[in-house]
Amino acid sequence: MEKKGNFGRALKKLAASSLLLLPLVANAGYTLEEAYQEVNQQTARCLKMKNRPVDVVQDAWFDSLSADQKRAVLFELSKRAMDRCTLEQREKYSWALVKQAGETGDMKGLKDWIELNSPIESKAQTILNSLPEKEINRLSLSDDFYYPFDSMSLRDKLTFE
Repeated sequence: MEKKGNFGRALKKLAASSLLLLPLVANAGYTLEEAYQEVNQQTARCLKMKNRPVDVVQDAWFDSLSADQKRAVLFELSKRAMDRCTLEQREKYSWALVKQAGETGDMKGLKDWIELNSPIESKAQTILNSLPEKEINRLSLSDDFYYPFDSMSLRDKLTFE
């Protein structure tokens, strides 16, 4: 039942954000295959950026967190940086899937994409839900965390401190 709820929420988010971009993407002339190639190429570029080290987090709020909370926040910051890095290409691909579904009536590709991009409930998500979103957003937009970074290395450093 929870999976259906996530799918419905993700579909509503996609539809709402898609309405804003319809004029831009509808006229872009991207085929599904081209959009798929672009999202994969950009994802590869962004993954290469994940080698960018962040050696230390100098933030009073972050320092006040427990080790589990820090790990959950780092995971979220890394996810948001990757999402931000691939946003344009993912939106183009999403629109290409919407267009294909509308033209063919085949919803499988669109449903698979939505499921792939739906949030996964986990211990980390439960921890994040208990923390102030404003602080996570602030860190996410900071210089260290705006672009993809080596979250595993940073997490390991923080674990041993």
